Amino acid sequence: RREDELHMSIGKNIRELRKGRGLTLKQMSRRTKLSVSLLSQIERAESSASVSSLFKVATALDVRITELFGGF
Repeated sequence: RREDELHMSIGKNIRELRKGRGLTLKQMSRRTKLSVSLLSQIERAESSASVSSLFKVATALDVRITELFGGF
């Protein structure tokens, strides 16, 4: 499903951006006020993130929210 591909793409992009900045899930959790568990689920495409959550993640990573979507 195209929707599943989108979730996987977002998760992969978030993980790559986070690791590229040397941030742990715990550090991301502190920056975003989202739980480590939720962040992990988003990265593994086990949970779809709300627009609000994606905005918090993008802000914490200092990227535009659209960058999280990759080619979508």
